Amino acid sequence: MKTTNFVPFILLTILLVADVPAASIEFELLIHTNNIQLLPQPKGLPGISGDHLLQTADDITGSTFNPDGCFSFNFMNPVGISEPDYPPGYAEGIHSMTGSVKLKIDLQAGGAVEVVSLAFDDYVAPAKPIAHQRLVQAGDPAADGTRGPVDGMPNGGTYAPSAASNWAFEVSFDWYYDTPFAGSNTIDITFDNYRWNGFIIPVSELTTAGMGTTTLDDPLGYFGGTSVDFELWLLEEVAPRLPQEATYLLFAQGEAHPAWRNPMMGMQLEGIVGETIIAYAVPQCGDPNHPYPLGDLNQDCRVNLLDLAILALHWLECTALECGV
Repeated sequence: MKTTNFVPFILLTILLVADVPAASIEFELLIHTNNIQLLPQPKGLPGISGDHLLQTADDITGSTFNPDGCFSFNFMNPVGISEPDYPPGYAEGIHSMTGSVKLKIDLQAGGAVEVVSLAFDDYVAPAKPIAHQRLVQAGDPAADGTRGPVDGMPNGGTYAPSAASNWAFEVSFDWYYDTPFAGSNTIDITFDNYRWNGFIIPVSELTTAGMGTTTLDDPLGYFGGTSVDFELWLLEEVAPRLPQEATYLLFAQGEAHPAWRNPMMGMQLEGIVGETIIAYAVPQCGDPNHPYPLGDLNQDCRVNLLDLAILALHWLECTALECGV
């Protein structure tokens, strides 16, 4: 069981074809220190009052469910349950999650995207068990026909890598939510054709000039105002917090009603579950501009006993030219 906080991350595997080499890109969730113990909102300033839980009227001003201040979070709006009398965990179930999503993107074939895996985790609250969010694929138990119309297909979408198309990223996928309150390792809520909309933009475009050539906005309007306001927020609040070596920014939002829910859940089918993902990529070992470390003979991005074994196996060997053959 997890006992310590860790830096959350999103792993995005991009497969490029033709003359573009395949690359593995790791996206780490952006940590906004002002959001620690507050659920994310545009400014997230400590002590601010207001609706920190989107589309609810609870006006929670503090939280113990976002210890890392990360910008990936779920919100739950269980319809038909009177506040403050949520079942245990359902006001508390609105929390940041950590984990990874793996995608395959073919930039040379119209930007087709496949969602390969999704695994988000985190505690619902301190001293309460961890919750899980998982991709549903064809043949999975969550797609057996008894938990809504989810079938694990198509779990894909598109990415248009250019300013002219607003760096558009869009995927539709099936997933399920395992909460600790109906028992661990259970399927408690399923979602059919859940949609993420947003963008994957090179960090080099997060400039005043770059924003002048494209129009970026939060698809679900969580950050309010106009596109200009959102772009200004990206430039003033997000870009300065990215590490110098960051290469790409991922911004995605999704919102949907459950397709099915465990009767023990407080969530109703008319309820809403949504999330915002803000993450960045840095160069990875093996990239053209980020070579393998010295001594990494098997090119697994680690120098360890395997490399020593290779060195020992070929110790004192010489090439045909070196040996005079």
